[in-house]
Amino acid sequence: MFVDDIGISLAEVAGTVLHRWPEIAEVSVQAWLLPPENQRFVEMDISHVSGDFVTADELFEGFYDAVTAVAAQAGARLPDLSALDPSDGVVQIYP
Repeated sequence: MFVDDIGISLAEVAGTVLHRWPEIAEVSVQAWLLPPENQRFVEMDISHVSGDFVTADELFEGFYDAVTAVAAQAGARLPDLSALDPSDGVVQIYP
């Protein structure tokens, strides 16, 4: 996963998928607690102008750098992902 001036790219098994900035409506992050042991999990949702969306989680290589770069692209304040709690809900980082 990486971010540049063109957009957000996700490297998947079938190849790399590019989400271009003009096609991105919103990017947000949120934390979840997964059962049965309430393991904390962080993900980023990329919403397309068409209404479709894709979710990338912290297991993607480059996830944390990508979140930082998306927030910088938007001039948004970067949330502290290590302190992000499910009770914080969805935190928008772009636009």
